[in-house]
Amino acid sequence: MSLRSRQSAVALILLFLVTTLAWGCGGDSDQTTTTRSVRTTTTAASSGQSGTEALIGTQLKTTEDTPEEYVEAVRASQPIAILFYVAAGVDDQRVLENIDSLQSEFPGYAFLLYDVADPEAYGDLSTLLKVDYPPAIILVDGTGTIDSVWNGYVDVGTLNQSLVNLGV
Repeated sequence: MSLRSRQSAVALILLFLVTTLAWGCGGDSDQTTTTRSVRTTTTAASSGQSGTEALIGTQLKTTEDTPEEYVEAVRASQPIAILFYVAAGVDDQRVLENIDSLQSEFPGYAFLLYDVADPEAYGDLSTLLKVDYPPAIILVDGTGTIDSVWNGYVDVGTLNQSLVNLGV
């Protein structure tokens, strides 16, 4: 095989590899990649939502199994922060600490913190809110409308700003 033939073969192989990699990595201009924020403030009628996020913009229909502290907070038109957590979870503990650090800054708010291992404490609230997995943070405004939802870790700054916005 001559030098020119080898160079042509190498060039052909490289062209094949580059084309294959570009195609496999989304090089097609017709394809798009989208990401979605964990926190969402769209209405329940929006598409692409599941679980608790689909409830944003709606009011819960409580039952006799709904915890009294939730029902009383809605009656009193208090903004509500609800946290479902696992006591042994690392992210859960960090979110719990973040919420604990903010409670004194929001005295007119109701903070309802529920360990998922104690279902008697939260009754049917996790079912009504369609909680997917802990930690789950749900903010409810003073009218009883679900405002914000997070599943997973949320930093103290984001929580703080969201609580400020909730009370406006």
